[in-house]
Amino acid sequence: MRNTAYVMVLALAASSPGCARLGLAFYRTLPDRGRECPGPLVPTQEMGEDFLLEQNVRVHGEGLDWALTLVSQKRGPRLVLVGLDPFGAKLFTLTQQGTEVTVERPGGGLPLPPVNLLRDLQRARFGRPGAPPEPGVTVTTDEAGSVRIRHAACGYETTLVTVKEEAQSAP
Repeated sequence: MRNTAYVMVLALAASSPGCARLGLAFYRTLPDRGRECPGPLVPTQEMGEDFLLEQNVRVHGEGLDWALTLVSQKRGPRLVLVGLDPFGAKLFTLTQQGTEVTVERPGGGLPLPPVNLLRDLQRARFGRPGAPPEPGVTVTTDEAGSVRIRHAACGYETTLVTVKEEAQSAP
């Protein structure tokens, strides 16, 4: 009986326009379960030519095992990353313009903040020759082209395998 009353109250609150908006706003701002790992961002102006990239990504560490597909497109001054779950559903959309980053999470919290995946993509694709190495971050590439990034301080490892890569013509 108590559970039924609770469900009824939630249903009524959700049907109220103000509560529905409040609930939706709360749902979209849920924090990700992992913490943001520090690291530099490459400004989009320094990324060179436009591209379209599809990668299979695996992130694992203590209490973490996350597989997703990452589709990245750079056109002009904007880089867009879309994270897809194994069934093709959108997990997030991240947009970078310059060094400004915005993230949309239609489903709420994720195992890691998407900006961590952005930094890993940039480490793999735009390594900064001559820049000092990042403390606690190791980047290795195997013969097949897989890139493995180990984050000692953050306690996880990301593996990126490129499935498709295309140069894009300027907009």
